[in-house]
Amino acid sequence: MFFLLVIGAVLPATSAPLITPPPRYAEWPGGSIEFTRGVALETTTPEERQVGEVIAAEFKRLHGGLTAPSGRGALTVVLALASTPRGAAGLNGAAGAAQYRTAPGDEKYLLETAPGKAVIIAETPRGLLYGGMTLLQLVAKAQTGWTLAGAKLVDYPQLGFRSLHICIFPNTELEGVRQAILLAARFKYNAIVIESWASLKSAKHPETAYENSYSPEQIKPLIQLGKALHMEMIPMLNAWGHASGMRGGSSQHVVLDRFPRFKPLYEEDGWSFCLTNPDIYGHLFDRFGELLDLFENPRYFHLGLDEAWGHRGLMASDRCRGANPRETLASHLKKLVGYFNDRKVRVFMWHDMFIQRDHPQLGRLSPANSVPPFDSHLVLDQLPKDVIIAAWNYSATREWPVTQYFHDRGFPVVASPWKVRKNAVAMVNTAKRLGIMGLMQTTWDSLDVTLPTVGEAGALAWTPTGFDIDTIPYDGGFLKPIRDLPITALPRLEATLAPARRK
Repeated sequence: MFFLLVIGAVLPATSAPLITPPPRYAEWPGGSIEFTRGVALETTTPEERQVGEVIAAEFKRLHGGLTAPSGRGALTVVLALASTPRGAAGLNGAAGAAQYRTAPGDEKYLLETAPGKAVIIAETPRGLLYGGMTLLQLVAKAQTGWTLAGAKLVDYPQLGFRSLHICIFPNTELEGVRQAILLAARFKYNAIVIESWASLKSAKHPETAYENSYSPEQIKPLIQLGKALHMEMIPMLNAWGHASGMRGGSSQHVVLDRFPRFKPLYEEDGWSFCLTNPDIYGHLFDRFGELLDLFENPRYFHLGLDEAWGHRGLMASDRCRGANPRETLASHLKKLVGYFNDRKVRVFMWHDMFIQRDHPQLGRLSPANSVPPFDSHLVLDQLPKDVIIAAWNYSATREWPVTQYFHDRGFPVVASPWKVRKNAVAMVNTAKRLGIMGLMQTTWDSLDVTLPTVGEAGALAWTPTGFDIDTIPYDGGFLKPIRDLPITALPRLEATLAPARRK
């Protein structure tokens, strides 16, 4: 026997439920299934069990139901990895088996419901989780329990890499970060980039964070939360511009305002690291190492490198440029990339310093860009082609040529919009048309304001090329998942990773 069959009442047919992102292949047989005793998980592997615990916890939060023993009146949720014997057997008997087998990638899932039962089959735990996120949207509260919509679904994403970039500033509440990670999981993002600025204490360089900043122990649960939701957790530390550890408009420098003896590490105005001073590498490499340890040997690291505007002629000194500024920059990039190559970690870089300012085709594109004497755009060809370019633009609402510029030069590219809906739609649609690596949705200093766009960009990144985002109602499709999240006492889903609970 593959499935434990638990009979439930079948109610009259209803219209297709609103699912965001909408599934790729969907058949709605009609009718809905009533259950009254909560969900009963059926799993065999530790990976299946961990995903099941997440789904059960979210079922309790969203629908007020508990995990129940199997039996009459319970909904049995079967989670099966396709590589296991039970997963293979279940797939052989599934209505959507043909669509599933031809679907691309390892994030695909099959979800089918029947009286008293929901079956999710996937290649990976991440795929199982995505099926679970869809399943939770098929459940509705009823007078004496819950109903489950009848469904036969096969689903997979269009863009392979779908990340959310979150900043932790000195006034950032970690509950807000937790809420954003939970929302990203709801919209099937698979990566979170955390840029901690001057808000994370460093054991080796305590001068780089304020006294009342967060400790690694306080940040760790957020990293574990992302891992419990099967996301890549990616640390970020800017290694050229933004060296002040603060935003430019603040006129603050987290190090030099308190410890002027460190001035040689920076250009004259303190905004960028001084690339001719070899001491910066001990500083940067120590902090890189701390972040790699904190994030438990991540596969990616974001180096920033944006808005290094100290080179724009604001200073007369060439102390930090050297006799040949391009060689200075190329050497800097080689050291950074080499550090991470040695640790088998791939790096992201923001695009803007590798675009010529006032380019005749690309235009004026950011506050910085490449200008003499560095002419940093001429160093682009010296970058290894596995460096990932994060192409950011926060105002374009039409086709923006920069994404294709880097794509045509052979680099993996992620499109990075911000909080404006039309900007995100244009950027993600271009990403899908070009078939680039994916999305890095940014939030910067407006995390709460950006959350609806996080949902919109996530849904668009998942769906096929040509999908019209306006077919999803804004209030029910994007605002409701935000409103469903509590402001405080947010789920601690990282507890599902505890070894004692995975036996």
